[in-house]
Amino acid sequence: MSSRRQGKRSRDPGAPAKAPAAGTLSPANYSARLTGRFGTVFLVLVALLSWLTSSRPSATILHEPLTRLLASLSVPILAVFGNATAFGHDLVFNGFRATIEGACDGVQPTYIYIAAVLAFPSQWRAKVWGILLGIPTIFLINFVRIGTMMLCGAYSPELFERVHLYGWQALVIALTLAVWVFWAELFVRQGDPSPA
Repeated sequence: MSSRRQGKRSRDPGAPAKAPAAGTLSPANYSARLTGRFGTVFLVLVALLSWLTSSRPSATILHEPLTRLLASLSVPILAVFGNATAFGHDLVFNGFRATIEGACDGVQPTYIYIAAVLAFPSQWRAKVWGILLGIPTIFLINFVRIGTMMLCGAYSPELFERVHLYGWQALVIALTLAVWVFWAELFVRQGDPSPA
């Protein structure tokens, strides 16, 4: 009595590997192509969004209202720790005064995040979820940044510039990257990873 195995036969170890069929890409070439596509689309989107958000209309439509909103929302939180007031996009906390500039409103890390989500090979549904969840999260990160900067300025003014320039700038980049990785793991890797 003999038994026969069903299914695929194993390839002879000494036989040469079959070349991919004409018109198909090897996994390494496919991965390199996706990486190149992601890098190109990402850089184009960052350049486009950077140009749009640095235009004169965006200053009045986007940056000015956003900095005023951040200042006014910061007042009730800071008031828990002391005396806080806002005048336009200026914040005063316990005698320490700071201005929320357009570069500090969180728009830049947000558009870099959006460009990374849009460029990443994934379904459009996952991209929409990434944008809907990412924008408020990055806004919240920036909001926490402003609050802690004001606390630092009021209680340790000698550290303010170092925390502002070296601490929080690096932290915002790292946290924005973490939000993107979280999105990719949750919505792309565990969902349907096929590109749109």
